[in-house]
Amino acid sequence: MMDEPKFGAIPRVNLGALNMALYIAIALGLISPNPLESAFVIMQLKFILHKEWKQNIPPVTVLLFLFPWLEISAAVFEANFRGITLNEMLHGTGRTAYWLSAVGLYCVMWGFNTVMKKVKLPDIEAIKSQASRFSLTRLIALFFLIGPFTSVIARFVGRGVLYQFVTYLNELSVVLLIAICLRQIALKQINTMFIGFLSVVTVLSFYSLFSSWKVVAFALFISMGTATRLSGTMVRRIVFLSLVFGNLIFLWQGIKGEYRGYITGSGDAGALISQRVVVDRKDALAKFFELSQRFYFDDAETTVNENIGSDDELLLHTLRRAGYLEFFSLVLNKVPSEINHENGRLLAESLSFALIPRFLYPNKGVKDDGAKVERYTDFRVSKTASFSLGHYVEYFIDFKALGMMVVLLMYGWVGGKILQFIVTREFIAQSVIFALPIAYVCLDKWGQFQADTVYAYGQTFWGSVCHAVLFIPIYRAIGRIAKAPLDES
Repeated sequence: MMDEPKFGAIPRVNLGALNMALYIAIALGLISPNPLESAFVIMQLKFILHKEWKQNIPPVTVLLFLFPWLEISAAVFEANFRGITLNEMLHGTGRTAYWLSAVGLYCVMWGFNTVMKKVKLPDIEAIKSQASRFSLTRLIALFFLIGPFTSVIARFVGRGVLYQFVTYLNELSVVLLIAICLRQIALKQINTMFIGFLSVVTVLSFYSLFSSWKVVAFALFISMGTATRLSGTMVRRIVFLSLVFGNLIFLWQGIKGEYRGYITGSGDAGALISQRVVVDRKDALAKFFELSQRFYFDDAETTVNENIGSDDELLLHTLRRAGYLEFFSLVLNKVPSEINHENGRLLAESLSFALIPRFLYPNKGVKDDGAKVERYTDFRVSKTASFSLGHYVEYFIDFKALGMMVVLLMYGWVGGKILQFIVTREFIAQSVIFALPIAYVCLDKWGQFQADTVYAYGQTFWGSVCHAVLFIPIYRAIGRIAKAPLDES
């Protein structure tokens, strides 16, 4: 690690022909219903790739900014597809919501990169030199043992104040998943065992209310996105993964209503009665594949397609779910015309709730995102739904537009400092195959646009404490157990 160049000095990946494609997209954006926003969306994408995609570095930081970029930009794509302006689509304030969010993302990147230019990240050669020391079979076995291990811990801990600890233990499986992908790609071993493992993990991930299969896509992006230039092989990988996981996005949007109703016992239609899964994994997956078959092979009059409508409506529904500007637009219609700016009250309450453990603050109450959404937007939230304003929006409510940008600049700086802390921890710096997976798991929630302040700060802080401090003995044990026998190395 000491001999590696700092992140800011590493050459960026040569985008090749993609540069021309991006310039063409900017030009086409200028003739869309939202010309300035459309052009800026592509310019911001180009900036993220230019700034964060470094040669031979697994693109963890690219992913941290691509996701909020998509959450902010999807509304522009949706409005263009509808042939209307953002203001027409989003309550008369869509344009303002977009510009505040997009400029806010730049502020986060600016703060983040003031720290990152001094940080040394492990490159693919360092990962490759260590990857052969680990057994794929043992890493996979450890991955599947995480679930039973955390179940035992959960029974011991119970539902008390330490139960949240179990959620961070579950993230060990995400670290191992990314490490396995990094190992196989670094060693160029795209073999049957690896493909079978990814297939099983993807299938099992459907036993969930949410699209947990995205973690597989992110793990492959981090491992396969390591490059010096955008070669033909890289383009083919991008196209293949886009087709596979893009297809899953549309499938999930098409069937998730009925599927969620089934696994929660809420019925095939109507609102969920809870977010608790009440059927076993075998029955849930059988229902998932039944709905998938109907989605792909039955005619448009099946129940699944009746819930969504035409393919165009499914695309629009997907863009609306991917984007997250609607609540910001609604807030702009109420703050400050009906409700005054809070002058930091929301942030202060969120920080105390997120960072002070309940055993030190037993009266801190219960987190209620829906109440906050209803107060500032007049949007009625079901008790079983999970909606939040998003922390960018909360900063605007607290500090106005300029104050929001200052907070986001500081937020980016803190994210950079957390990443620096993680990769400089002695064990993590030495075990480079785990360094970037741990960094991603700790900063995943930090890098979301729609995450509320309590969630973003709490998950990032306590996740970093767990993975970069408390779990070091566990990672040491994983490293020892996963070492390849002599005949495998």
